[in-house]
Amino acid sequence: MKAVLKATLLALLFGSCLQAQEKKTINILSVNDMHASIEHFPKLAYIVDSIRQTDPELLVFSAGDNRTGNPLNDRYEDPSYPMTALMNAVGFNGSAIGNHEFDATVTGFRSQSNQSNFKYICANIDPNDTLKINVQPFKFFERNGVRIGVLGIIQRGTNGLPDTHPNNIKGIKFYPEEETIAKYKWMREQCDILILLTHCGFEADVEFAKKFPYFDLIIGGHSHTKLDKPEIHNGVLITQTENKLKYLSHTQIEVENHKVVNKTTHLVPVKKFNKSVPEIQAMVDKFSDNKELQRPVVTIDEDLTTFNELGYLLCDGLQKMTDADIAIQNFGGIRYGEFPKGTMTVNDLLRLDPFGNEAVMYELTGEELKSLLIDCRLHDEDRSPVISGAKYEITIDKKNPQKVKGLKLFQENGKPFDMKKRYKVVVNSYIASICDFPHEKDEKSLFKVCSDLLMEYLENQKHVNYKGKDTVKEISR
Repeated sequence: MKAVLKATLLALLFGSCLQAQEKKTINILSVNDMHASIEHFPKLAYIVDSIRQTDPELLVFSAGDNRTGNPLNDRYEDPSYPMTALMNAVGFNGSAIGNHEFDATVTGFRSQSNQSNFKYICANIDPNDTLKINVQPFKFFERNGVRIGVLGIIQRGTNGLPDTHPNNIKGIKFYPEEETIAKYKWMREQCDILILLTHCGFEADVEFAKKFPYFDLIIGGHSHTKLDKPEIHNGVLITQTENKLKYLSHTQIEVENHKVVNKTTHLVPVKKFNKSVPEIQAMVDKFSDNKELQRPVVTIDEDLTTFNELGYLLCDGLQKMTDADIAIQNFGGIRYGEFPKGTMTVNDLLRLDPFGNEAVMYELTGEELKSLLIDCRLHDEDRSPVISGAKYEITIDKKNPQKVKGLKLFQENGKPFDMKKRYKVVVNSYIASICDFPHEKDEKSLFKVCSDLLMEYLENQKHVNYKGKDTVKEISR
């Protein structure tokens, strides 16, 4: 009898030890910068459901910019409802706030966040209680006895605000990213896995990893970076999946005795899956039933294969419809990098220019125009703006891309540019709001939406050809 009791006791003791030392794997799926790519949700749902069948404890996160880029979502009667409904149906657990979450103003994001079954997580935002936005700085999750902490952060541009029109975020304060992260170091002691969910860009995420090595994982977005293999910096794993649901990251973190002992990640190509979830497809079909968006606008005669060609298309329409001498388009506002020859529909045009910015007119000398072009570049992540009605050559410091060594203006035919003459220069209201450059005469709003002007221009043209249009030459030295 004593022998049996002893054996039972030993089994219980050793069983407890084995249980305490058992490795537990936490599965995490993450995406970023989906930009309302609702057409890929049926396949995304199939992938999520397949993993949930083997691991019901699965976590699913977005690193922000869930909206903007698809008029089926952005111009829905309740803007962003299609994306919100689909994310709810798939079962997202949390999302960072992206700068484009505010493109439908605070009112639009309030609706988007309050209709979500998941939380928007962001610590460096103070939305003012009267705005009633459903956001919290951090969130803890319990999965299979493992405690996971998630801290959210949004990027700020050179003006201290996220990259959206400043009018869209009135009443909201945004705080420095690193200063905010440092305040939440206490979370490390409260969880087994600590995740930083950011919308700041890959370079910023690398800096976060260097300065805050106590995070196990950074799920990033904003820079649309495709990380083909695991990126580990200072012991911190960083993921990012390009954009528009081309891929998702499947990250597995092993925990033993409440400590992370291993972590791996790999990209999953969403579009290559042949299977989908019928219920989600039915939702997408319903949201896509919009005949006005399917209406043809113009025929593109040759493939457009560069941002400059498509940017010139935007500039040309704006310039012609406003009787301007020159038009400028910020690089970040060109949402297609290529477009095949054939029909461009209303939907295509509004994907190319989805922001609803209005046209603003300046009267600038050549020197003032130079200052505007340089300032626009510095406010657009060091990407040179596209121009029509003129061309320019810009010299960038090879070691420091933020430093412009020089800029030369030319007429579009290559002839010398009269630097003393005044020119009517039309830009979108986003450029006008973020650029701070010296100019004598005040700008004037034309109270016309840029995409509406472009649509009217293209409809009258029937056929256009912008192949080879390139009015910007960058030199790095």
